[in-house]
Amino acid sequence: MFLPLKHRDNLICGDENMFGDFNGWLLAVILIALVWIYLLIRKGPVAALGAAMVLSFAFPVWIKVNPFGIPITVQTTTACLVMLGYVCHRDGRIRLPLTLLDFSIAMMWICHVTSDSFMTGFTPVLPARAYGEWALPYIAGRYAIRGRNDLNRIAPWVVGVIVFLGLMSCFESLTQVNPFEFVFGDRPTELSRRNTARLGLKRAFGPTTHAIFFGMMIGVLMPWLVCLWQSFGSRKIRGLTAFAGLVAFAGAVFTVSRTPVISILMAAALTLALGFKVLRWPLGLSMAIAIGVFVAFPNEVTDTISRWTGGGDKPNLVEIDGEAVVTSSSRTRLHVFGIYKDALIKAGPFGYGSEATSGFPLEIPGMEGTFKSANLFVTVDNAYVLLTLRFGWIGGACLVILFLTAIATGFSLYFDRPDQLFPGAMACLLVVVAGFSLLLVFMSYDFGFPLLWTIGILSGLASARHCQCC
Repeated sequence: MFLPLKHRDNLICGDENMFGDFNGWLLAVILIALVWIYLLIRKGPVAALGAAMVLSFAFPVWIKVNPFGIPITVQTTTACLVMLGYVCHRDGRIRLPLTLLDFSIAMMWICHVTSDSFMTGFTPVLPARAYGEWALPYIAGRYAIRGRNDLNRIAPWVVGVIVFLGLMSCFESLTQVNPFEFVFGDRPTELSRRNTARLGLKRAFGPTTHAIFFGMMIGVLMPWLVCLWQSFGSRKIRGLTAFAGLVAFAGAVFTVSRTPVISILMAAALTLALGFKVLRWPLGLSMAIAIGVFVAFPNEVTDTISRWTGGGDKPNLVEIDGEAVVTSSSRTRLHVFGIYKDALIKAGPFGYGSEATSGFPLEIPGMEGTFKSANLFVTVDNAYVLLTLRFGWIGGACLVILFLTAIATGFSLYFDRPDQLFPGAMACLLVVVAGFSLLLVFMSYDFGFPLLWTIGILSGLASARHCQCC
């Protein structure tokens, strides 16, 4: 599901940067820690927890340390640090009412440990690694919220970060210089070349390893604009929020990635329909027509969008399920299920494990010949397919349950308090991410970490609601 880690630790970074990998990691952690300590003293553990985690999203995902063979990024380090501080603080309250999302995350952790134990054997490090991948970002969001008022403390930090990311994206695309690489060292080029361009523009990668992940990270954080807009009713704050939204969306556009931009527009449309009943029929009808046209003419629609957005790649003839199929880099996502159908069936309840799916191309027995004849399918641009290959049918089902539970939680919170749109906006985003985005891109940890953190925020709100009802 997340970005393969096997080959990333061995990638060579450029020498022309201000800090090395470890020094850059240390600098980032120190800067975040200073802000966290200040807020911990002045505002308490909850406010400090939320702000520190948000700040970590502004630092590159490729700078890390590797104790015991476990890659630990700035985001993971921050989560460990702030949760330790939260637990040790006199006001840090751990025992909170459980939610369905808690059980959903626990199921993902169990799937991870069980699958890898079957495929490569159990090791003492395995439960910790699985916890760090699934539960840690979720928990960091879960305990950042004790009530709806805590959203007001986090929202300005999130909006500040996405404005910063949006500006960095525009700067990188227009100047062809990535500020994050200049300061912290070159990003790994395993997934995309350094100067990839489209429509005559350099694609912005920001602090992530691929432009599409950068756009998805911005998109995942954009519902917080709704929170800031409603929390502070002054005209000045709302004007600044609108400006922040434009900057963030421009940042997504300058990644020159189709999926994030379409995802943001679809989530915005759903949020408007949720908040304004008069828009529901027109927007619903428009989406129904668009989906119907795509289902009827998938290849034609895909090729047209590709041509309009700088694609139009040369078609290739590949063999899928015993039949010759014409495809291209844009059409590959339409054939992912076909190319991996047999592997998905043979994956069984527990899949092939993390080792077999931790690098591209996948090391699945019997698939080597397929990869050679279908070179375009080296990466698995579908989160559900990749996770099912990794953790089996049970893992794929657990991922679906996680998203359905998160969406239901968001809408439930909104309908309890229709005057507060943020949970509904987040639910709308998750509908788009689960039903559209993750069918076109695997869930890299680059944006998967903020996504799990956001799901934790919803869980914290649901737990706080239960406390108020008791």
